[in-house]
Amino acid sequence: MLRFNLKEKLLDHSDQREPHGLPWILIVLLLVLLSVAVLYFGRSVSYEPATASTGRNGVVRPSRTYSVFYSGGVFSPTNLRIHNGDTVKFQNNSLLAVRIVPDSEKDQQNGVGFSNIGEISPKNSFSYTFSTPGIFNYHNEKNPNEAGAIIIR
Repeated sequence: MLRFNLKEKLLDHSDQREPHGLPWILIVLLLVLLSVAVLYFGRSVSYEPATASTGRNGVVRPSRTYSVFYSGGVFSPTNLRIHNGDTVKFQNNSLLAVRIVPDSEKDQQNGVGFSNIGEISPKNSFSYTFSTPGIFNYHNEKNPNEAGAIIIR
């Protein structure tokens, strides 16, 4: 009799509840999150129209805009290679204002660089179009160890 009751209890699943709708709710939630991610990361970005510049071998190429980000005491990228006529946008992502100044006296006197822009406040940016080939070294006026270079071809 004990064997029969044990068998009966093993075969009787009526007191166990199985979640019928929970897996489907999780699947629908996952699909909704996936579609939101696709919409967010798939949005189109509008760019400003660029002017043309002459590159190597006399080939005309459109001017480009590059970004240099300042955050945590570091310029990223530290070294940037661009072409004559390209624009560099310096974005301050730190919590403090930053003032970017040229390393050399020659660049400061020639007006190459940022002698007249002052500080870039947090979450703001400054753009500059380089028109002379060469190497432009710069640093944060408040800390000369925070530096970078732009190589203009």
